[in-house]
Amino acid sequence: MGTRLDSNILKQENKIDITYTVKEILPIAEYASLVYHYSTVITESDVRRLFGISIPLTDRRAIYTIDGTIKLGFSGRDITITNQNNIIIVHMPKIKILSHEIYPETFSLYDERTSLFNRYSLQDANNLQMEHKREFERKVNENEGLFFQAQQSAEQQFRFFLENIPEVKEKYRIVFEWEM
Repeated sequence: MGTRLDSNILKQENKIDITYTVKEILPIAEYASLVYHYSTVITESDVRRLFGISIPLTDRRAIYTIDGTIKLGFSGRDITITNQNNIIIVHMPKIKILSHEIYPETFSLYDERTSLFNRYSLQDANNLQMEHKREFERKVNENEGLFFQAQQSAEQQFRFFLENIPEVKEKYRIVFEWEM
């Protein structure tokens, strides 16, 4: 964002090229418009079976919590700008999950019961976390409210940024169109 705008480059026949100006000042990297922090409880229970019958002394159960962060946003490279009758139309790409991190240092085990013949291994705990991570991403992708919040946040921030350009604030109206 530290681009310095040179007024000689931006003016053509004493008329500002607003599309060029806006494209120059918008970020070209990934833009996280919503950061969703969560804490979750993961429960797991298991018993080994043979021919569909539970084998005695093989049941196990675990309850633990872990924290994570999901970033929703888009790539700034996918933004396009059009200028029609003093209306700047900012065509925004679809919001998507940019990253999902879980924090193993926040792992807290509340209850673990294992049997003599069926113990939890480090690989079991890792598999549970990865399975839960995929399930949480699925739930976030189904939550339209989070994506709407991410869009609103991006519009608010970009509108504020664009309206700080004197030429834009004085002569143009800003409209956002989102890819669905």
